[in-house]
Amino acid sequence: MRLPALLAVSDLMLGAGRLNGRRWAGQQLLLAWAKAAEDQPIALASENPAAMLKRLQPLLQSQGFSGVVHGLGLNRPQPFVPWGAFFIPDLSIGRWAQWRRPVGAAGFSLIGQIHTLSTASSLEQIQELVTEPLTPWDAVICSSSAGAAVLDAVMGDREEQLVALAGGSIARLRSRRPQLPVIPLPIAARQLAAELPARQAARQALGCPPEAAVLLWLGRLSWLTKSDPWPTYALLEHLAQTLDRPLVLIECGPDDQAGQVAQWQLLRDCFPSVQFLRLGGAEPVAEAVKQQALAAADLAISLVDNTQETFGLALAEAMAAGLPVVASDWDGYRDLVRPGVDGFLVPTRWASIAAEISPVLGWQQRTGLQTYGAISGALAQLVQVDMAAAKAALLTLLQTPALARAMGEAAQQRAFQCFEASKVMDSYKQLFAELNDRRLLASAAERSPQLPSLSLDPVRCFQNYPSGPPAERKSIDRSLQQLLPSSLLRVRSQIWSLLRQNSASESHGFLDQDLLRKHQWPDSPLS
Repeated sequence: MRLPALLAVSDLMLGAGRLNGRRWAGQQLLLAWAKAAEDQPIALASENPAAMLKRLQPLLQSQGFSGVVHGLGLNRPQPFVPWGAFFIPDLSIGRWAQWRRPVGAAGFSLIGQIHTLSTASSLEQIQELVTEPLTPWDAVICSSSAGAAVLDAVMGDREEQLVALAGGSIARLRSRRPQLPVIPLPIAARQLAAELPARQAARQALGCPPEAAVLLWLGRLSWLTKSDPWPTYALLEHLAQTLDRPLVLIECGPDDQAGQVAQWQLLRDCFPSVQFLRLGGAEPVAEAVKQQALAAADLAISLVDNTQETFGLALAEAMAAGLPVVASDWDGYRDLVRPGVDGFLVPTRWASIAAEISPVLGWQQRTGLQTYGAISGALAQLVQVDMAAAKAALLTLLQTPALARAMGEAAQQRAFQCFEASKVMDSYKQLFAELNDRRLLASAAERSPQLPSLSLDPVRCFQNYPSGPPAERKSIDRSLQQLLPSSLLRVRSQIWSLLRQNSASESHGFLDQDLLRKHQWPDSPLS
């Protein structure tokens, strides 16, 4: 069975933008796709297939791919039918379901993937999973059970609203839902582990004292959309005062915003017992430097408090490096870390006033009255992490080296077994086969082509605007260049080119006749 056609969005491209978890996940997906395909053909879809193939072919070949790459455009769904499915690495499959209508709902499956769920656009796209023409042979891959629970809750709320508004069967609505499988994001776990330098060499390269307790925060630094550092800093200050050796916190990852360096340094200055080592910042962290940080650390700490988080790629990489983990019991983290096996999960809760403020914050985000960062940061201030439990977990690992080693080894094996790209692709392939089986059982009506939605067909949508029927089709025997002034041709060339690109080549003569009718003087025989 072929892999689905894959939408080659910019997030899959190396160097396409400032590195964050979503882009890193996209790049890992593309590499895993190439390895899984081996010598079988694959299809990559893009607005500009030729340019996309030129850019990505060397990268695919570097992963051992030796098959043929087919570049598909995005104007029409017909070329996607032979591939059986179309993989879109975000939540927007509802929108693509409208685009699919001309080949029938069973023409191919649509497969999406979650990342951040807390933006206004993401929440709207979850609601579209109910209101757009999706099917049980479509799917949204959820990277964590917590993320799947969000989709289930938002979809369920939307279904109840629709039934209350129009009546009908909520069971019918739910029977048409896309599948919501939970499959983790892929990482190159074994490669990461194999490339780590020796611990003491890494510490020496980074300037960490050999005897120090070294903790690692891996990931982007943002108190608005990642984690408020103050509670962690305060915890580590107390911890450092109880230890008989230096405590170093390595913060490895990019800054979220330009100009935040001074603000964060002011916070760090409040905790003199902690030695801070900042790696990254304005520039992306080199892989070699990240590997040094992973190798130098005794454990990974990630007390995330933000709804922006869904999975935890950085935590998965720390586990692949053999580090035990102390993390907040929050969202997808509880799918990654087995408490007492790979590390410890620290209890979390909403503040007492959170439920009162929540609807107002949600409305301000939806309407743009406040930015996503402001709302995300405000919500995070209403999340409380049990710092006493976090301190106990850190002390246990730092004072019991044998336990820390055992948990680190368990964490690494879990990363190899669950997050390794080849294992994740095996789960993807199983899902693709299950969706294909569902699709093959679709009814004849679901296989029949349908007219595009009126919202995607402006001429049909506005058919009552003109006063008469469409013009008859005729061709002209001379080119527009011969019949119209060059000054007009120059000004109209770009928009006319758009019309040509989106019409069949055999219709170009009719198009030229229509454009001539549009622009000739009133007494022309063709007007």
